[in-house]
Amino acid sequence: MQIPPHPALAHLVRHYLVLNDLQPAGSIHRLFADGNTGLVFNLGNAAFSASDKASAVHSCWLYGQIKTYHDLTLTGNVNWIVVVLQPYGAYHLWGVPADELFNCFFPVEEIIKHQMHEITNALLRVTQVNERVQLLNNFLLQQVVKSKGPDPIIVQAVTYIVQHEGVMTVELLLQTLFVTERTLERKFKQTVGITPKRFIEIVRLNASAKRMQRMNEKQSLAAVAYDSGYFDQAHFIKDFRKFTGFTPQQYHEQVHALALNFLQL
Repeated sequence: MQIPPHPALAHLVRHYLVLNDLQPAGSIHRLFADGNTGLVFNLGNAAFSASDKASAVHSCWLYGQIKTYHDLTLTGNVNWIVVVLQPYGAYHLWGVPADELFNCFFPVEEIIKHQMHEITNALLRVTQVNERVQLLNNFLLQQVVKSKGPDPIIVQAVTYIVQHEGVMTVELLLQTLFVTERTLERKFKQTVGITPKRFIEIVRLNASAKRMQRMNEKQSLAAVAYDSGYFDQAHFIKDFRKFTGFTPQQYHEQVHALALNFLQL
């Protein structure tokens, strides 16, 4: 379930994602790159491990940009509320260099210490989703007051890329923003965590995943590839598999999606 944030947070928070009543017991869930970062509040006793790392239980995780995808082994009771941040959200809220978070999950106390213990305990004391959302809105509004505003160039770049669903080139982006490639790449790595080119690829891939979810019998894979800005179907399949580990057809027919980029295997 996705819930919008307070309007005054929309420039830094995309939405809240509520995940509960999953069936973990050692189950595997795949998370693939969507261009966003976020905070995961673990309000149950769920533990997860990524790849070959040891399983761990923490009350809150911070995750950065993802290279391609992670397979997460979950155990325990999953009761999560995820603050899905704008790509530059963590940097502008807490000053965390985004490239330091690349392809990692961190217990939040290792990175951010501002009142995280208090907000986690407050979330645990209430059970209704609307109460938890209100607590998160209040907490993040307080954080916004203490933070500096997002870089206008990055906001414009991200907005432009998302509006065009990643169907563009870096050269076109540079012409639109009147900025040098070196400046834009430096700003992206610091605030978003990846290069503009990689962010464009991820946005285009996720737009194609949305099309695959909506695809009906009258549509063809080639049509989805064309609408998503790929040169041909083979290029589309290769890119889709690189980022998700599935072919587009597998994603459409077999995957149990809990969110666009979070899937139960």
